[in-house]
Amino acid sequence: MLKDTKITLKLPLVMISLALISAIATGIITYSHTASSMHNAAKNNLISLLESRKSSLQQYFGNIQQQVTFHAKSPLLINSLRDFSNAWQQLPSSPKQYLQKVYIENNPYSQEHRAAYLRPADNSKYSTAHSNYHPIFSNMIASSSYSDFLLVDTGGNIIYSVHKGLDFASNLYSGPYKNTAIAELFRSLNKQPAVDDIQLADFSFYSPRDKSSSSFIASPVFSADNEYLGAVIYQLPIQALDKIMQDTAGMGDSGETYLVGNDLLMRSNSRFYKDRSILTTRVGTASVYQALKGRSGFDIIDDYRDIKVFSAYAPVDFLGLHWAMLAEIDQSEVLQPVYALNRFLLLSTVLIAIVISLLGYLLAADISRPIVAMTSMMKRLSRNDLKVDISVGERRDEVGKMAEAMVVFKRNAIERQQLQQELNHMASHDALTGVYTRKHALEHLACLLKLARAEDTKLVLMHINLDNFKAINDLHGNQVGDKVLSGFAQRLQQTVREDDLIARIGGDEFIVILPNVSDLEESLNIASSILSQAHPLLPMLENNPLLTLSIGLSVYPDDAKDVNALLLHADRAMFNVKRQGKNNLEFWKQEMQTDQDFFS
Repeated sequence: MLKDTKITLKLPLVMISLALISAIATGIITYSHTASSMHNAAKNNLISLLESRKSSLQQYFGNIQQQVTFHAKSPLLINSLRDFSNAWQQLPSSPKQYLQKVYIENNPYSQEHRAAYLRPADNSKYSTAHSNYHPIFSNMIASSSYSDFLLVDTGGNIIYSVHKGLDFASNLYSGPYKNTAIAELFRSLNKQPAVDDIQLADFSFYSPRDKSSSSFIASPVFSADNEYLGAVIYQLPIQALDKIMQDTAGMGDSGETYLVGNDLLMRSNSRFYKDRSILTTRVGTASVYQALKGRSGFDIIDDYRDIKVFSAYAPVDFLGLHWAMLAEIDQSEVLQPVYALNRFLLLSTVLIAIVISLLGYLLAADISRPIVAMTSMMKRLSRNDLKVDISVGERRDEVGKMAEAMVVFKRNAIERQQLQQELNHMASHDALTGVYTRKHALEHLACLLKLARAEDTKLVLMHINLDNFKAINDLHGNQVGDKVLSGFAQRLQQTVREDDLIARIGGDEFIVILPNVSDLEESLNIASSILSQAHPLLPMLENNPLLTLSIGLSVYPDDAKDVNALLLHADRAMFNVKRQGKNNLEFWKQEMQTDQDFFS
């Protein structure tokens, strides 16, 4: 099965495979057992916490129910409701305006401390009743978890309030707050008032209390002779409920318990939101739907934050309210020990594999390493990679002999490459000036024309002739003439742009190819600079002929679109310059095509 496998892989592969199979099997069993244990522990813990919170909540509402029942039957409250009702009847024709003006508008205390105002100096029976009962009710509210304490007569008038909110003295049937939860609660209670009847309104935003979320619990009040006098209403704040639900004991960093109403909105604030989430955050998870159907259970779901959580759920019912209670904790926190174990097992497996790989490598290295190295070197040499370093250590065996032979092979290959490079350079470059030859330049020009056609750009071809060069060469000899040509080629290379191409196409003739010309003025400036390069090449002695340049230019695609025509037009433009006195430059013009004197 492994007969075609390299020795350097065969031995480590077998050892690693056996070790990995053992390590992976152990890891899977350990991981599965640990994950199952953590899952069950988290499930049981959440269910226990849920039951604990549910018990605390039921105890909280049960205590409130007992207190409301007790106060509704207390002689103090019965007498106060009767006295406030009688006093209300003796107020001016508009009791609401009168009481709100006296206890709210003219209250010497700030809005937060209106309850400190005991008695105005109006000598009314209402103020007398207020001074008698208000200290008692005010202390009762201060020492309890209630936000406010209200007395409502049978006609729906809020005849007393501890904190004197904007709903004080208003009517729950016809007043501005007739559509609020407290008004609906009272109307339901007032339809058929009965002894020991207690009703609870769900949490809602209540505008007279700065739109804070509030719930109300109410009970009818009867006199000793069973006369219906009205109702007592307590305002329940969210803080007491949050204190129960936001207890983080046993919840870790990401656990929480919260309540959700039938409208899928939270009925307690989330520990993860700085702003209030009650009545604003929608929770439409599977656990909520199950709890609202009256079912209890456990599931792994995406919570309202779109985070995977372990979720225990149960229904909560009290005085007609039907809520869902949930206890949840992030799955990532529950399984953090499992993830840590998984990382440990993975790291252990990797370390075992590394150790066994090292042992297998050391076992096979002494046999196979030199051969593998030589094989790699030969492959690189076969790809003509002559930078390979042929070295297998100081060996005198057959491997060492192979290395010596490869060194000779590499040396010969380098010499052949250098010779080929020299031949290629000689074939494409002029031996005297070092610029390109005519053949190479014309081949390159054809490629540049294709590129210019594809990119829709201009190309300029210059044909340059050294005027009077033959006379200079005849006068001073070939050695001076060669220096003039090579010197001109050097200056030409310094004058043109980096991407321009220079070639010598004859004895005293050169061409310059200017690709990607955006403005013909640019090529004209380059040609003018070239024109000035000829004068310094030869001393201006009396017997020296004047060395100047004649330059002809043709433009693609304006003048021609192929190599031969472009070269011909530049050549004609150059000869036209020579005919008109030399030492100048000129672009090819159409009239040069038909000028008969040109051929004379």
